[in-house]
Formats: sequence, structure tokens, C-alpha cells
Amino acid sequence: MRKEICSALILVALTLPVWAGGKKDAAPVQSADGATRAIRTNGNVLPVPAGAVAKAGDQERFDSFVWSVDKLKSQYNSVIVLDARDEGEYKKGHLPGAVRAAWQEWSNMAVKQDSGEWGVIQNNEKLSEYFGSLGIDGTKPVVIYTDSVAGWGEEGRQLWTFRVFGLNNTYLLNGGIHAWEASGGEITKDAAKTTPVRGPSPNPNMGLCASTQDVVNGLGAVNVLDVREDQEYAGAINYGEASKGRIPGAKHIWFKDFYTPDGFFLSPAQVRARLQAVGFEPDTPVVTYCTGGIRSGLAAIMVLAAGYDNACNYNGSFSAWAGTKQQIDQEVYKTLQTVDNLN
Repeated sequence: MRKEICSALILVALTLPVWAGGKKDAAPVQSADGATRAIRTNGNVLPVPAGAVAKAGDQERFDSFVWSVDKLKSQYNSVIVLDARDEGEYKKGHLPGAVRAAWQEWSNMAVKQDSGEWGVIQNNEKLSEYFGSLGIDGTKPVVIYTDSVAGWGEEGRQLWTFRVFGLNNTYLLNGGIHAWEASGGEITKDAAKTTPVRGPSPNPNMGLCASTQDVVNGLGAVNVLDVREDQEYAGAINYGEASKGRIPGAKHIWFKDFYTPDGFFLSPAQVRARLQAVGFEPDTPVVTYCTGGIRSGLAAIMVLAAGYDNACNYNGSFSAWAGTKQQIDQEVYKTLQTVDNLN
């Protein structure tokens, strides 16, 4: 059984040094071999790591989170398909019978962004009601898709929410809507007819979710992964957080670098190559974060699929971190560490 990461964060923090109070000088942004790269502003993902070595169990682990288009087609009549895009995109065309739900509808958006609670998923009672309203009672697999090329990891946020709730027969569609269309799959503008049902009972896995206090307790003792854009991590821009900068000691992999350029997920071996390039090994806990736990929800799923069993998503992410006045590394970086140095 996977140990709960939140407890693990506190435990290791008691035995290893942490940073406390004041501003610490930023760690060098170059990798061990001195390699750096320019900060991207063009939205291009890094080259797929070449020569990544697969391990026994990789495919089974990947399949526990991801379905292919072919698998979805073969079981279409026995699953619930969930479109994680916004209503405008859904109305332009979606998979037949797909129900729509955006991450905001399952999250607390009624508070200020710097409150520490903005974007945090609703309690289990409310989530069960939401799921039931979509016809989800836990008896059928749920397959989630989005536009994985243009999106912000919404499908991963939805899957992470399901898994925190304890609904594990839930999966991501590899390649998203573009892969479905490329395979000849039907697209419709007809709204799905949904019959509400009694929502599933929760079986919470809070080991997938880190709070602000968990991260504070774990600083210096766990691997913190910032999956925002290069410019966000570099301290040049932000998206409404109370400060620019990053959590002290955080390493960086943009969440899009867990996809291929055409929107398919990297293999577990390729994800490991990404993570090992920034010094993360599978035996150390990993906490992912972004602005509000959306992009980092996707990243946490990919880290888990790569065999990093002690991985979780910091739900409040940098909005909560900056909003509650935690320690921030505000140095502005001019270059970033190379994360494709295993090519």
C-alpha cells in the first residue's frame, strides 16, 4: 500500500534540515554539467528524451492511468466519457455522448486567489453530488479527455480529483480530442443526455494531496517540482499570485514537457528521464505545484505513472503559497536548467 505522502512529508521534515524564515540565496539554475538553455516564450515543448530505459511494470502502471483511443473505441458503450474543456469548446464539437465538467466546477472558486483556499477541490460530499449529476456512480470506467495540445492539463486535474476522492476506475485519453479525430472518431455538437444518479461513496486517498503546511514542513527534505511556464518559474511573470518567484529549492519541468509535441503522454521511461535530469529519483517524495493545482495535477499523475510512488499535488499551489506569505525565492533567472540532457 502506498504510504500517505502528506504524513511522509512531515516525517522526513523532522529528520532533515529545512529552511526557515528570511530569503535564502537561490540555488544555481545550471545542471551539474553546467548546461543551461534560454527561457522559452514560444510554447514549444522540449525534445522527447531519447534512449530512456523501460522497466518491468512500466506498461501496466501507465495503463492504470491512461487509455488509448483504440481501447476507448472497443469499450465505448460501457464507459462514461468526460470532456474536461470549457463549455465554449464543448459546443464546437465533442465525442458522442461525452458529458462536460470543467475543473472549476469541482473546486472552491468563491474565495480570493490569495486566500490559501482558492482552487482547492470541494469536500467529498459535494464531489459525490457533482459526480452523480454527471451520471457517475462509480460502477463504470470514466475516460477523460481535453485538447492536450492547447490545454492546461485539465484532464489530469480531473483524474487527480477522482483519485483523491477514491474513484480509481478513471483514466486519461492519450492524445485527447485530436488523437480521437485523427483516428476517424466521430465528433458531434449534440449535447449529451445525462441521467443523474446517486453519486459514489468516497474512499479518500489524501496521500495524493499536499497542503501548504505539508510543503512548509517538507522544505529541504522533499523534491518540489514547479511545472509552470519557464517565465513563471524564472520569476518574470505570474498569473494572479500575490508574488512572482518560486517555492525555495523547487526544480522546474514545464507540465507540457510531459507530452510529446502532438499531445501524447511521454512513456514512464521518458518521464523518469525528465525527472532524473533535475536530480529526482523514485525513492524520494515529490510534490508538484503550479498556480492552483491544475497543471500540477496532471504532472503528479505523470510522476506516479513513472513509478514515483510517493508523489502528490500541492492543491493550493503558488497562489496559496504566496497568498499566505510563505518564504519565496524571488531571484529572476536569465537561463534555466537543461532538463533534456539525457538526449
